[in-house]
Amino acid sequence: MATTPYRRIAGDVRSEWDQDVRDAAARAGEELRTRLAAEQRLGAELAELRHARGLSQSALAERASVQQADVSRIERGLGNPTRDTLVRLADALGARLTLEPRADTAE
Repeated sequence: MATTPYRRIAGDVRSEWDQDVRDAAARAGEELRTRLAAEQRLGAELAELRHARGLSQSALAERASVQQADVSRIERGLGNPTRDTLVRLADALGARLTLEPRADTAE
């Protein structure tokens, strides 16, 4: 039995979309890319600070009372850490969790 590649199926479906649907899909895609980029930045910053402190993921996890697998997922930009988890990780790293305005945000 022959299989049909996903890209072909998706392309066939997309070819039937009107402009409003295309525009909505483009906006949703951009929002998803923005969110994923933010999660990846958070993870990279966590890993950078952990390395600067000379800690392994396991050591950080133990200090913060979280699972090492959670630290790994966060550092890879995966998962969805709670505020409490992020605060515990920051505390364990001797850091503070802060929010900063993005450079691309109009005031």
